[in-house]
Amino acid sequence: MQQNQPKTAFVFSGGASLGAVEVGMLKAIVEEGYKADMVLGTSVGALNGAIYASDPSIEGVKTLEQTWRNIKMFDVFTPSVITPIKNIATFGQYLISPKNLRKLMDDHLNFTKIEETKIPLYITTTDINTGDEVVFNKGLVIEALLASAGIPGVFPPLRMDQRLLVDGGLVNNSPISSAVKLGAEKVVVFPIGFPYTPNEEPKNILEILFRTLIYLLNRQLSADYAFYKDKVQLIVVPPPENITVGPHDFSKSDRLIDRSYNCTKDWLMKGGYHNLSTEFKHPGNIHSEIFNLSEAVESEPEKPAKERVKENVTIIGRDIKKTLSREKQEMKVKYQASKEKLKENISDTKGEIEKSFTDTAKRIKNKYDDITKKKDKKK
Repeated sequence: MQQNQPKTAFVFSGGASLGAVEVGMLKAIVEEGYKADMVLGTSVGALNGAIYASDPSIEGVKTLEQTWRNIKMFDVFTPSVITPIKNIATFGQYLISPKNLRKLMDDHLNFTKIEETKIPLYITTTDINTGDEVVFNKGLVIEALLASAGIPGVFPPLRMDQRLLVDGGLVNNSPISSAVKLGAEKVVVFPIGFPYTPNEEPKNILEILFRTLIYLLNRQLSADYAFYKDKVQLIVVPPPENITVGPHDFSKSDRLIDRSYNCTKDWLMKGGYHNLSTEFKHPGNIHSEIFNLSEAVESEPEKPAKERVKENVTIIGRDIKKTLSREKQEMKVKYQASKEKLKENISDTKGEIEKSFTDTAKRIKNKYDDITKKKDKKK
């Protein structure tokens, strides 16, 4: 870093297949000679950031570009109908096995630990139990990346050091706040853009999940931009407009890379990288002060299906037992109340009967006395 130059962070957003947009942006910016002092990323942005941080040269970026141009859907999503069915049937927590995604990372990462990168790397995840943001800055890079990319319900959460970790995008998809806490004075954000598919309804649960997540993530970025634009030098590289590629579609990476590259080149020619007055417009709002630096370790394996079934049957049995016990207690209370009410009614009825009997006896006696008197008068 040159003297008097602000400490610069490159921040890569999550967004599934739209991560290809970031590659085109990055290529254009690195070609112009701009560099980062630290790299932060979430989900697919963490993978892009990891590869860039390990080799921040233009050659390294071109390697990343080639990876994206060759990627296929089944390199990410395991093509099996058995996994979703098995996990639903055995009370599982996800639809897709991360096996292919792990292999993809293993094939394209030339280092093992986060701290081995040439530029400091920070990978954002979410603790699904507490909602905490957990940022890995050391440890096993693939474990951290799998946790960061663990879209809830799609990929399995990873259990690591008493935490259950999922996609970092839930709390900080474009971790600007983390970059600021780490001392960045200039933050360059690589957003994923906004898929524009008004005439294409989602065809399955994956498309619904991805679209929902993308909309939420873009709203987060808008809120962060509004909050931090006056606190640091904040640059949001503009993504191409009207992206007609869904976040689940990895077959259009070529198109996304080329469009974002050309868009960023044009923006750079107009001085966009240095024009901090440029407004970034997008709806949304979020914020959190929590910042947990952590070490990625090997995640615990998922429990076998038989054990999951046994555990969940036990839980269901316990819930049924509690419900029956509660209902039994409620019935006992109702029975006691009914019994007391019945006793009260019987007591009231007994009193009324006794009063009625007494009144009838008096009337009979009075009648008898009247008859006796009349007979005595006749005599």
